[in-house]
Amino acid sequence: MTWAGILALGLAAGAPRPGPPRPPPPPAAPAPAPAPGQNPELAKAEKLLDDLDYDAAALALLQASKTPRNDRKTLLRILELQGVIAASLDQKAPAVSFFKQLLALDPGFKLSESAYSAEQRAPFNQAKTWLAGTQPLRFEVAPARAKPGLVESVVVKAGSDPLSMGRKVRFWLRIGEAPWKEVVVPLADGRAQAAAGVESVSFWAELLGDYDAQLAVIGSRDKPVVLRAPAATGPLLAGGPLLELNGYRPYALAAGGAGVVAAAIGVLFGARSAAAAPQIAQWREEQRLQGSVTSVTQVEATRVINEANANAVTADVLYGAAVVLAGGGAALWFVEPEKAPPSRPAPGGGLQLDVRWRF
Repeated sequence: MTWAGILALGLAAGAPRPGPPRPPPPPAAPAPAPAPGQNPELAKAEKLLDDLDYDAAALALLQASKTPRNDRKTLLRILELQGVIAASLDQKAPAVSFFKQLLALDPGFKLSESAYSAEQRAPFNQAKTWLAGTQPLRFEVAPARAKPGLVESVVVKAGSDPLSMGRKVRFWLRIGEAPWKEVVVPLADGRAQAAAGVESVSFWAELLGDYDAQLAVIGSRDKPVVLRAPAATGPLLAGGPLLELNGYRPYALAAGGAGVVAAAIGVLFGARSAAAAPQIAQWREEQRLQGSVTSVTQVEATRVINEANANAVTADVLYGAAVVLAGGGAALWFVEPEKAPPSRPAPGGGLQLDVRWRF
């Protein structure tokens, strides 16, 4: 065998044998959302603002606002700087718009007078004037769908959203000691609900805007809202949305009740006035026929007539008050509550709400 043949055999023996095809690499995971309070584009914008590079800072803030899942604190900071930079670039309308969004989310926000000039604060003051005539965003717990022994679903609502910023709600549900379960539901007519189907459920919720930015929060992981179904012996709760007796509605019921009472008392005084009418008519007929009244003294006749007139006037006033109270009660009933008071556990049955957190 020649050297060439030996070399060929050696190469053939050392060559690797073909194996099975390799599986394709797994798809790359999406980039995680920034940690709470961390947004690289926001940090970049703050540095550019310190360098007075307003145009570049505005672009960085635009990218920061599009970062998915900004938390509420980060969102408020982005809106503050967007308003300030727009004012610095003499873009008054956008500046007012950014500050309106900021104040709708945080009506108590104060713009630093030491950090910003009067020109930069002017659009903020315009936005505050706008806020004085409207309601800020309000996110709160709504009556749950429940029946004896079962919380069917938890419900939240955006009671006020003047700039229509809300898009959906992220619920975090936990049953017993089980892990938290995330459920994202679009807003429909300002409400969102998540199915529970248990006797007791803990939850907290986030109102989300564009790019899933956190606008408002109810409860928290450490302090959730806890709902317990009514006992089987308690009153049955409706399967649909429950009647809400919060906000102005207790006043509406009180006004309506007062109207009914005023009308009833008015009827009593009206009846007293009417009871004297036949006697007064008889005296007038006696005077017409005889020229004078002899069946009663003038003092007594005057007293009866004055009482009848007073009763008639009182009845008229009470009837008017009844109309006003009834109309006011009806108006208050249909007005969206300005601020829903915390709900209290219903004694002896009814849905039990242990904790209520609102932002």
